[in-house]
Amino acid sequence: MTKTNRPDLEAVESAIAGGEVGPLYLVAGDRVLAEPAALRLGEALAAAAGCSVEVYKRPAELGPLLADLKTYSLFAPAKVVVAVETAILADAKAAADLIDEALEACPVSVEEGVELSERERRSASRLLQTLRLFQLETASGGAGEVIGGLPAWVLEGGKGLGQRRRRRGRRQVEEAQQNLIDLLQAARAAGLQGWAETEVGELADIAQRGLPEGHTLVLAESAVAAAHPLVEALVADARYVAVGRVQAAKGGGWQGLDLLAAELCRETGVEMAPNALEELARRTIQSQATKGGVSGSVDAESTARFAAEYRKLATLSSAGAIEVQLVESTVEDRGEEDAWKTLDAIGEGRADEALRRIRRLLAAAADPIAARLSFFALVAGFARQLTALSSLMDLTDVSRRPVAYPRFKNQIAPRLQADLPDGHKSPVAGLHPYRLYRAYTVACRIPSERICGLPAKILETELRLKGESSQPDVALTALVCDLATAARNQS
Repeated sequence: MTKTNRPDLEAVESAIAGGEVGPLYLVAGDRVLAEPAALRLGEALAAAAGCSVEVYKRPAELGPLLADLKTYSLFAPAKVVVAVETAILADAKAAADLIDEALEACPVSVEEGVELSERERRSASRLLQTLRLFQLETASGGAGEVIGGLPAWVLEGGKGLGQRRRRRGRRQVEEAQQNLIDLLQAARAAGLQGWAETEVGELADIAQRGLPEGHTLVLAESAVAAAHPLVEALVADARYVAVGRVQAAKGGGWQGLDLLAAELCRETGVEMAPNALEELARRTIQSQATKGGVSGSVDAESTARFAAEYRKLATLSSAGAIEVQLVESTVEDRGEEDAWKTLDAIGEGRADEALRRIRRLLAAAADPIAARLSFFALVAGFARQLTALSSLMDLTDVSRRPVAYPRFKNQIAPRLQADLPDGHKSPVAGLHPYRLYRAYTVACRIPSERICGLPAKILETELRLKGESSQPDVALTALVCDLATAARNQS
């Protein structure tokens, strides 16, 4: 079983029952787990304050909720708000973005009697907000010492800066520090307090200065940056609860499914058999997409789908437990598919498996057209490798009889990755030896004349996929079958 953080939740509930109530709480973890845990805290707080709980799911703005919480209640003794998935604490660089905004009006004059312009006052306010996020003194002490308390990464630039130009180097950081020292001195001279003008800053204000008695905000977030200064402050104040999340496990599968199963069993009163749990996860859960492909983090939408399917299965189950047969007959297979395993199936001549995997890949995709083109790009790149390898094997007199990997790595790979006779780099020079070996074994199985025709086949398929055919799936299927058949016939 995966270790849970339920004792932490119970400890916070006990503290609330004992009268230790704070203005802001954070529950972090998979949404399926974080939302009910946050509701439990909200109900505990409401019971202590004698009011009801207001729940807001994915609010477009947090500002109006915060403004309402800062206003005394006219018709109820208190206010308890649970906000689900605001994503306000997902980025640890929020403080760096505030510093970038603070520097926009720099340098500023620190001469006595010189008033700050509206733009300079706004920049000074951003600096003061950031200092409060890190619980640094804004009104006393040396300005240089206060600014020196900011972490280095805050001064290197936030996301917005990174999109426009390179991060600040050492000299630029030193210049930024001096500008911020001057800005802090000017802010002090102008008597600015720097209370929040942004939602993150308002949260820091609430955490530090509080709310009207009995008013509390509980955040339920699936994405939380542990290094965020406000998160660190809530951890230190024992107002942060981590309820766990599902993650990709080493060797395949998903870690943390038991957390979801336990919560959903508690909610529905229906258990799920272990093999049914694994099958449901296989059909629903996907990794989070990134620019480089996928990460080890799980897509929150897919765990929400897992929970929705579990609830549906619980209503359909008549045996007191959800069995794997019910999952297979009821839940559409839209789980994660590994494109590289599909490529392996093609290279080993298993056309049926490859096509089955492709259908599953497209069925699970939010954008099937983009997924089809992305997979085609992977196949096209593999075909280019095969074409280059085949030519290199002829050029270097490498035998087309496959050998074991150690021998390939020590004897054949160096010959294939060496510079060409004309001095140009080998087209496979940058490939990892094992990846090159996988392509080499496929190239050994496919006749050289079939490989020579691959570029034309790839071009034809690309044209059909991008508009010359009304049946793009047929074009991709034909290419996959052609490659797999060629590999199988020679093996």
